[in-house]
Amino acid sequence: MMRLLYTLCLLMLSGLCQAAMQASVDRTQLIEGESLELTLESNAGSKYGPPDFTPLQEHFEVRQSHQLSLLSELEGRKQWVNRWVVALEPKRTGFVIIPPLFLGPDSSEPITLRVLTAQQAEDDEAGTLAPIFIDSEVDTETPYVQAQVLLTLRIYHSVSLYDDSDLSGLDISNTRIERLGAPRNYERTINGVLHGVIEVRYAIFPQQSGELDIPSQLFSATVQLPRNPADPASPHSARMVQLRSPSLQLQVRPVPADYPPDALWLPAKQVRLSQNWQPDPDQDLLRGEPLTRTLSIQADGLTASQLPELGRLSDQQADELRQYNDQPQLENQLSVNGILGLRQESSALVARSPGQLTVPAVSVPWWNTTTDSLEEASLAAVKLNILGSQAASNGNNGNERIRNDLPAPLVWPWQLACALLLAALAATVYRLRQLRTQLHSQDELHEDVSHLDTDAQGNPLADLQVACRQNHPAEARKALEHWAKQQESDLIALSQQYPTLADALDDLNTCLFGQNDNAWRGKPLWRAVRQVTQSRQREAAEASEGGMQPLYPDV
Repeated sequence: MMRLLYTLCLLMLSGLCQAAMQASVDRTQLIEGESLELTLESNAGSKYGPPDFTPLQEHFEVRQSHQLSLLSELEGRKQWVNRWVVALEPKRTGFVIIPPLFLGPDSSEPITLRVLTAQQAEDDEAGTLAPIFIDSEVDTETPYVQAQVLLTLRIYHSVSLYDDSDLSGLDISNTRIERLGAPRNYERTINGVLHGVIEVRYAIFPQQSGELDIPSQLFSATVQLPRNPADPASPHSARMVQLRSPSLQLQVRPVPADYPPDALWLPAKQVRLSQNWQPDPDQDLLRGEPLTRTLSIQADGLTASQLPELGRLSDQQADELRQYNDQPQLENQLSVNGILGLRQESSALVARSPGQLTVPAVSVPWWNTTTDSLEEASLAAVKLNILGSQAASNGNNGNERIRNDLPAPLVWPWQLACALLLAALAATVYRLRQLRTQLHSQDELHEDVSHLDTDAQGNPLADLQVACRQNHPAEARKALEHWAKQQESDLIALSQQYPTLADALDDLNTCLFGQNDNAWRGKPLWRAVRQVTQSRQREAAEASEGGMQPLYPDV
């Protein structure tokens, strides 16, 4: 009775604790005298030290333990995951519970084991095992449509196998199948006999409700036979064996009736949303200034292609905010526990008018397959304060008045030094403008249409010429970035080195982000790029003739 009360207390305690620390065992049924491996994983870092293994000592002999530190990456952030592997031997037979283990505020779920006596193992049907046999299991027999089902095949062999073993592929109609990595190889003692185990896992996604048959798979291998005891010098012989895994049947459930009819069906173990802004949306922004928003969704038990599109503005909201979307980034992370789907979307938001604007909240309903209930992942709405050009000008005038109210410095040498510096700066600027005018007159280009029009498709200069000729700013910007990637520099460094290109690039950005209502003309940008191209060709020719590299190469 006391043992039953202790078990109930453990189960109630586990329901109150968040199982942020994952616990698993290599098997749940074993024979008296055998040991098993308990694996604990936590991403809480090493600030709490190892878990407290004291609760295990009541029902288990703790044989040995070791710790591993693994580096995992999630949403672009790298974090360390600590793993502890503990070898346990039960002290008694019957049903034994591995109690929850604690690591700081986190705890693991309890695990129930069955420990057989030697007599029970002999009476059990599995007591007489073939030299090679296959076991297959699924984590659920009643999944939802499009939900993940984990299929595990284990091939046990007590004889030596050659390296030519092969498992036939799994093909099921109206089902998406993903193999979860390479096969795992380990050893397990069954009924006192050491067996090698080959474990293969699949993630299965049924695409329609109803009965689903998982067919058997054919395993082929060459078995090494023992020598003849009467002739120890005789060589080893071998033979080919083939056997099939058990077939399974699932009952796939349809979408629940209480799921929102206008929402994308998302059956998963966990769904999380996050967002990142650049710059901070809490600060004041100018009309036409771009604001980058990055939305991320990750789902445990779904592929990236099943995840919905996020952050799409309605037609009414698009009248106040222009949205320029980048290509979404999709990623599937595979593990023995299934698939973790990741989707990341980045977009530039540009306000068309000053005032208070609201970026709407993001809400994604999903079905929790663990609790069999409807849940919702959401992000709160974000308010933006957009300033007009007049407000920015008034702010600058106020700063100017404050500076004028400050007392003038009384030390005349500093005033003279500042005057001389200003005069030298003015002379330098004037001379630079003269040189710029001379260079511009020397490098005045004509339209080069006969050569680039015949270039192969995908040439960034040819694409840029077409975009500039047709006055398409978006295509010109894309072609300009492709051209800059082919240079031994980047677009920012080129614009700093060539003022003509910087001016043309400013006009292009002004048009793209809504700060100029006039139509964009692509001819100045094309002339600037041609000027940069010819200037860099001359510099390369001079460097090759002189046999010396430039003193200050492009950064």
